[in-house]
Amino acid sequence: MPANEPRVITLVEKYIEKNNTVPIIVEGKNDVNSLRRINFAGEIIPVNLGRSILSFSEGIASAYDEVIILTDFDRKGKILKENIEKYLIGAGSRADTYLWEYFLKMSPISTVEELPSEIQRTIDNWTAGPKVIPQRHQKPSNNES
Repeated sequence: MPANEPRVITLVEKYIEKNNTVPIIVEGKNDVNSLRRINFAGEIIPVNLGRSILSFSEGIASAYDEVIILTDFDRKGKILKENIEKYLIGAGSRADTYLWEYFLKMSPISTVEELPSEIQRTIDNWTAGPKVIPQRHQKPSNNES
């Protein structure tokens, strides 16, 4: 990976690798599909809305020592992330929320479904290089003395 690669790309690549051994919790099937589109190949677990968040979190904590939480970055997603994180930690699991925190602070997106297009936009901007706008030479006006 080149030294000048955008931080978001480096970070996503790190989490793609981490996902090979640590599952990711997302809100729904569309989020699973979005992560698959950007090469997350490990286990991705949608929140089972048929169960309480406490019951879901206890089940996850009994099966995994650590999980990555990647809910949406809106108000609902933030509340969901905080509750899952609290219950997982209370049950003795580790909850990695660094990627979630990064996108909340550093990206204009509000949902996990937007990640593929945001990643592609970043790649396109990076590979296109800086845009240089040529300066226009102005002709002197006839009124100048």
